[in-house]
Amino acid sequence: MATFSCHRQSCAVCLPYVRSDVTDPTIFATQIILLPGLDGTARLFDPFIYAAPNGFRLVPFALPAEPLTYTELADKISAVLPNGRLAIVAESYSGPLAVAIAARRPIAGLILCNSFVVAPRARVLRWLAVSIFLKFRPPAALLRRYMIGEQADDALVREIAAVVASVPSSILASRVRSVLSVDSAAEFARLTVPTLYLRGMNDRLVPDSACRTMAALREIEIARVPGPHLLLQANPTASWEAILPFLESLA
Repeated sequence: MATFSCHRQSCAVCLPYVRSDVTDPTIFATQIILLPGLDGTARLFDPFIYAAPNGFRLVPFALPAEPLTYTELADKISAVLPNGRLAIVAESYSGPLAVAIAARRPIAGLILCNSFVVAPRARVLRWLAVSIFLKFRPPAALLRRYMIGEQADDALVREIAAVVASVPSSILASRVRSVLSVDSAAEFARLTVPTLYLRGMNDRLVPDSACRTMAALREIEIARVPGPHLLLQANPTASWEAILPFLESLA
């Protein structure tokens, strides 16, 4: 059986870089599950975790390094999620996974960051599939353009490159194929869980049509935040400022 674990010694948040004036303590009764992007490692959540207000219980999940479909992943992860009141923050690749989990068990809220429920119509994704097949690792310039932004700190760019390089090409290729064939529109339309779509205004990887498609399927909240595709890494403070009102509304 695959195992899932937090990549940190503790999931407790320690540094109040954004609002610390949360007045309703019931908001902290919700555990926040973090589902990663294509790398699946959860190692890139550190900037988002460090920027969180005091009091939140954040639980980053690393996906198993296996060529699994969204359905297989949802079955496995649903079975090992912690008990209690949960909200899910899902980055990019993990959006359809979060939708499938929400269809399997009750959750309090769903936050999708630069994600999709049907295959995004983006030429760069098909190029990415070919490059992974050829075991070509994208240079820093392409990571900046499509993932993290031209103004990103060099150390963050190196960290992203190292994390991507640590994942076997076969696993990355399997996940890209899942992205290019996914259609969770009907499943998403049936959900009644409150949903926030966090949209990076400078995302060059997932087109804005992905957000519009989801808004056409059912009522969702949309927060547009300055930043690239890896929004939680590049602009975690503004991301939290957009997320907090949504979490407070759930409480």
